[in-house]
Amino acid sequence: MNSSQKLLAYVQLLDAKLPTASFTHAHHVEQRVQEGIISNVAQLEQHLVDHLQPHLFQWEAPAIHSVYMASSEQDAWTLALIDKMIIQQIIPAESRDEARKTGKRLLKLAHSLYPWMSFTVLERAVYEYQAILSLTTLHAWINYHLGTERDQAVNCYLYTLLSCCISRAARPLQLSIPQAGILTDRLSLQMEQQWQEQSNQRQNSPGASPVSSIIK
Repeated sequence: MNSSQKLLAYVQLLDAKLPTASFTHAHHVEQRVQEGIISNVAQLEQHLVDHLQPHLFQWEAPAIHSVYMASSEQDAWTLALIDKMIIQQIIPAESRDEARKTGKRLLKLAHSLYPWMSFTVLERAVYEYQAILSLTTLHAWINYHLGTERDQAVNCYLYTLLSCCISRAARPLQLSIPQAGILTDRLSLQMEQQWQEQSNQRQNSPGASPVSSIIK
């Protein structure tokens, strides 16, 4: 495990059902399997490609880009705004108080994992501008300060989320660990390539900005 992956891995180990925005997707997959909406591997893959991928490409992947930009400018207000937009898209209103508590737990965890890193600007976003602090925002913030390439941070996020979703569905769908790994690798590579194409198109568009793609 490299340093940029520590937070995502620890969150999975601590509590797979924390309302941390990103892993809420995995809980939704699990619910659909339990309800019989997803009853085989082909339906699982179709759900991930048709429903999860568009959401990630519209919201969370651009948000990671936007957090990188706001972090470079030490802009706590914009960080908070990006975070609120992500939370609004994924966490229902009745769960946001719990999500806020979880955000503070994540911040405490991040301090423990990266004791040398300054979280001052991010803490301003939380305590002064009322950010809830999604895992998306915190993952991007940490990777920016670790010097991770922006698109690599997106790829790591996509892979971890896919792995979590597939592992939740694996047992009831009788998907073996090796089979789950193959599916995760194949879909993550496919998503990484498609995201890179979309990211390149956005960068080549006149006046395009990752922040403007999130903040309407």
